Amino acid sequence: MKTAIIILILLLVIGYILAALYLYINQRSMIYFPHSGPSDSHDTTFEIESDGHSLKGWMVNPGQHEAIIYFGGNSERIEANIEVFQSIFPHYTLYLLNYRGFGESDGEPTEAGLYQDALAIYDHLKTRHMQISVIGRSLGSGVATWLAASRKVKNLILVTPFDSAKEVAQKAYPFFPMSLLLKDKHDSWSRAKLIDSRILMLIASDDMIITREHSDRLAQQFKPEQIEVVVIDDATHNTISTHQEFSQAMKNFMQ
Repeated sequence: MKTAIIILILLLVIGYILAALYLYINQRSMIYFPHSGPSDSHDTTFEIESDGHSLKGWMVNPGQHEAIIYFGGNSERIEANIEVFQSIFPHYTLYLLNYRGFGESDGEPTEAGLYQDALAIYDHLKTRHMQISVIGRSLGSGVATWLAASRKVKNLILVTPFDSAKEVAQKAYPFFPMSLLLKDKHDSWSRAKLIDSRILMLIASDDMIITREHSDRLAQQFKPEQIEVVVIDDATHNTISTHQEFSQAMKNFMQ
């Protein structure tokens, strides 16, 4: 009986180690879901270089004095926003950038790589526009907060944002030490105090992917006078942009 218990414990330990190893090795494929190749609906309209990589994206409403950079979610076809953004932001030139490894942008997505790409497009635009604002959705909220903490950003819109990827992963895998296993932590919570932009945070009431406590925890890091929080009722993580309140909140904020 004692031998059987020891064997069972060893099997459980080995199983736990193998599961942790699997999470560690495959973690980026569980964070990033890049789509490859050209868009079915829109040809890319601009290209920049970042750290030896060619990044392609879409420019909307060219020729405006102020710019907005959009960073999308981990599997989002960002070009699907072109028509609605044309309507919401007629007086801004918008730049929708495919991360490295997404669409026709080459390379492989990593946290450091996405941050480098954000710097590349900001620095490319800063002499072309009087002011730059940023929108980040889901994964893109981590990229957007990093950029706003590193460069001068006038307005910052965060859609279904999270405090940190580590906290989200820890909740999803409570029996594993995600602070040790996770390579890409996207820690917006710790950099929030470095951001002096005006902030609009849009939260989906029924978000089961980035649950409410992660967005609330991030919101609490900003000064009350700095941030406006809008919770959109009956919206989920993926449907929030289909609600009229979503477009109206962004339009009001940017006006």
